[in-house]
Amino acid sequence: MKLVGDLTTAGLRAAQAWTVRREQPEAWREVSRMHGVFLSLLSPGCGPATPRDLIKFLHRPMREWVPLDWDSLPDEVGSFKILGADDLLTGDAVEYGSDYSEALFEDHEAGIDWVPRWARQTFERVERAIYTVLSSAGQEEYVATRQMLIEVPAGTADRVSDELHARGALHTEAYEPLPPDRQFVVGSESWYVPCPTCKWPMHVQGASLACRYPPHFGRFQVTDERDGSGVPRVRGPVVASALSAADVVCVHEAVWRYITVPGVTEVALMRWLADQAGIGGDAVTKWPHKDRWDITVRAGATIFEVDLKDTRSPSKITARPPRARHVVVPDYRAWQVAQLRRSLPAGYEVRTVRAFKTAIRSALKEAR
Repeated sequence: MKLVGDLTTAGLRAAQAWTVRREQPEAWREVSRMHGVFLSLLSPGCGPATPRDLIKFLHRPMREWVPLDWDSLPDEVGSFKILGADDLLTGDAVEYGSDYSEALFEDHEAGIDWVPRWARQTFERVERAIYTVLSSAGQEEYVATRQMLIEVPAGTADRVSDELHARGALHTEAYEPLPPDRQFVVGSESWYVPCPTCKWPMHVQGASLACRYPPHFGRFQVTDERDGSGVPRVRGPVVASALSAADVVCVHEAVWRYITVPGVTEVALMRWLADQAGIGGDAVTKWPHKDRWDITVRAGATIFEVDLKDTRSPSKITARPPRARHVVVPDYRAWQVAQLRRSLPAGYEVRTVRAFKTAIRSALKEAR
């Protein structure tokens, strides 16, 4: 797996450099360097012949052109394109790259402008820094802080400060100024559009907008139209609204990926459970023991201890089996259920959110 991680990281670095080759002439050197990494890691004659060949190959899944024993590796490894038809990193590459971006990054390279932020400062390091603060909290402070990072991933600095105090949440330094790649200019003002699912600012490419998390809604377009208040109209698969970018902050990308994104499903399930007749809010414990698992809920005579897992790589779940017996994955990860049932030790119950709700209803029905 380390070899695959090294190859993936090299491909991600080459791809990111390629996307800014017109603005950053030094990026060509990075592409050449990463081509050299591929040649050093693969057997003679098995790698791309030239740096341009490397870029061409990155538009295809690595399983199609890297000669490895892929059958011995998890199905999701090497199954995605790193560069899309638009010559930008694909959403899958950004998501999966967060798992494999440490291998070739050294501290002295942290200032390279074209290296993506999720690679310059790896997600795991940022996540650990946030949890260092959370670990010092009492249970109530922990819940309040974590829920705020999920429910308020962006907003004006004043709003974030007000929410912090109103919720009794801890100051974690999770928020940073809204990055330029999340903003667009219409008229003389800067705007951003929160993802309709996670509320984090969507990535901007010209007039096109998209959440960097692939399972969330697809692409949106900024139009030339304005509403009655002068706000640019946004078109897409669902309703999305532009907001002023003035004085806006948002959670760091690592916090968004590892706390906000999975938390959207966690909090939605918590609310659904609390609304069920026969359960109620007092029977739902959020992130017990400061996230030893995600939810404890009593439904009739049954106590469910639940760990909700939202990752592209089921092998990451099986490598570190959850502490809770009930493992729940989002409905859009339904394909993982069979694999997890095969791979996790005996005693685990693996379901989608939809199937878990059915199990809760059955438990409540038996209690009646």
